[in-house]
Amino acid sequence: MREWHRDLEAIARIEAARRRAEAAQVRARGQAPAQEAGGGVWRGAAITDWSWSPAAKDRSKREIYMAIQLRTGADLVSETRAMRHCVASYAQKCIAGQASIWSLRRRAAGSTERLLTVELDRQNRAVQVRGFANRPPRPEERKLLERWATARGIALP
Repeated sequence: MREWHRDLEAIARIEAARRRAEAAQVRARGQAPAQEAGGGVWRGAAITDWSWSPAAKDRSKREIYMAIQLRTGADLVSETRAMRHCVASYAQKCIAGQASIWSLRRRAAGSTERLLTVELDRQNRAVQVRGFANRPPRPEERKLLERWATARGIALP
C-alpha cells in the first residue's frame, strides 16, 4: 500500500509542476503550452522516435528495437513502475524543456520489454542511462544505444 501512496504523491507533484511550468510559459511567451484533456503533456525534444530490426529470415523470430520519447506524466509514472527507478520525478525538467526522457524497448513475439531509460539534456547529450532498478546498461544494450545515438545525433557518455 505504501508504494501506491508514493505513486499518488508523485502524480500530484508532476501535475503541480506542469501547472507551474504552463503558467510560466504563458507569462514569458504570451502563448499557451501544448496540452490535452488529461494534462501533464509536453512537447519534448525535436527528435523523432526510432526503430530498428535486425535481419531475420524467420518472421516468427523477428524482433524490433525502439526508442520512444516519453511526453506525458502518465508515461513517466508507467516507466517508473515498470523499471523500478525514479524517472517520474523528472517531469518538471521535461515540462520546462530542460530534459527529454526516452525508453529503449524490444518487441518480439507480440510482447514488449523495456530495456533502458535515457535522459537527454537540451543539447541532445545522454545524461543518464539506466536499466531495471538503476542498473547500468549491459553490453548488448549499449550496442543498441549506440545505434540509436548514431541514427539521431545523440552524444553518449
